Amino acid sequence: MKSVIIGAGTYSEVYLAFLQDAGVDIAGFLDDDEKYSGKDVQGVPVWGTTAMLPKLRDLYGVEAVYCPIGSNKTRVHFLEMARNFGYKTPNFIHNTVIIAPGVTIADEGVYILQATQVMPFVTIEKDVMISAGSNIIHHCHLSQGTFISNGVNFGAFVKAEKFAYIGMGATVMTGVKVIGEDALIGAGAVVVKDVPASAIMAGVPAKVLRIKENLFNSI
Repeated sequence: MKSVIIGAGTYSEVYLAFLQDAGVDIAGFLDDDEKYSGKDVQGVPVWGTTAMLPKLRDLYGVEAVYCPIGSNKTRVHFLEMARNFGYKTPNFIHNTVIIAPGVTIADEGVYILQATQVMPFVTIEKDVMISAGSNIIHHCHLSQGTFISNGVNFGAFVKAEKFAYIGMGATVMTGVKVIGEDALIGAGAVVVKDVPASAIMAGVPAKVLRIKENLFNSI
């Protein structure tokens, strides 16, 4: 199935390597940054901007879209756009990921990288991205567009609301009930209490540094 990756930056290069190793036919990239225009990324051409998305089926026979962009709202925006244009948005789950019995994973736009462990009775909604070496503990819930960075320990019975971002090496302790919508947890933080929506938290234990303004209304 011929596929395209939206985003041509270094993290997409990583996903290119994993996807190609898994036998996925990545035929091209799209990126709205002019610096990638007309270039190749690890031998794969950047065809143009995301304005080309509606035309890719006719031009190149593309059937599927991947979008491993770290910005949660941007990633969900483009994956939803792709689905609206009739493209498939397949999951990519690395073959070293350990998924226990009783886990529920949406079948659209979920990306989980190597050496991650998902314990029983976890729910993962569409467009969630989990990076390498994380531990997703039992009975937790990752809502649409959540991002779990490298080496995160995400505790039992915790719900991450839509667009929550958990930074590298952070720990969300069991006993926390909710990580609020669009909240950002800093790298190495230890979260011991509920996190308000749009909060930026960091430290050990994590404290609210500020509440983000909504500057991303259109995407």
